Amino acid sequence: MTETFQHYDEEFQSLTRQIKASLGGNEGGYRDEEAGEAPGNTSECIEQCEELLQQMALEARSVPDAARKRELLVQVRAYKSELQSLKDEDNKRSLMAGAAGNGGGSSGNDQHRERMRQQQEMLQNQNSRLDSARRVLQETEQVALEIGEELSSNRATIESAHGRVRQVTSMTGRARRVVASMNQRAAQQKMLLYGLAVSVVIVFFVAVKFLRD
Repeated sequence: MTETFQHYDEEFQSLTRQIKASLGGNEGGYRDEEAGEAPGNTSECIEQCEELLQQMALEARSVPDAARKRELLVQVRAYKSELQSLKDEDNKRSLMAGAAGNGGGSSGNDQHRERMRQQQEMLQNQNSRLDSARRVLQETEQVALEIGEELSSNRATIESAHGRVRQVTSMTGRARRVVASMNQRAAQQKMLLYGLAVSVVIVFFVAVKFLRD
């Protein structure tokens, strides 16, 4: 984990603790006894968390090690799921607070508002899940592209190595042909020397016999 990513991670954890502490002030919400931080504006904290996650994703993709990069991206996706849960809880609290502020009407109106609240909550949850699925798909496509680039780079390296092997093999073949040609010339020179020596001996004996006669 890079120092920059670690800094983003610590800031994200601090903001999520504030969000949980703020939501914990309502019945059934999150509670963090060890947060030690005063609840702030939940919406602003959520927006800051989203910006941090974007920076963390960019920082993770800049890591040269492929395995470490995938590990950090998985961590970012887990943080996004956690933040989405907090956003859903915050939306739920906002809707409940709005319904409570409109109290005092008839029972029929209360039931109508409750059904409207449930429908709105259902639509928001569906939209949130669709947005989360789209983000996961985009990140998966990005990881797939990065893996494809690494495979292409490895393939180019292997092809380059094969090219060097073919060059060495070609040079070895040429060297063998040169050696064979040199051996052939040496054999021819030996045969020529042997023939010349035999000729000299024959001429010598002929000359001696001629002189005796």
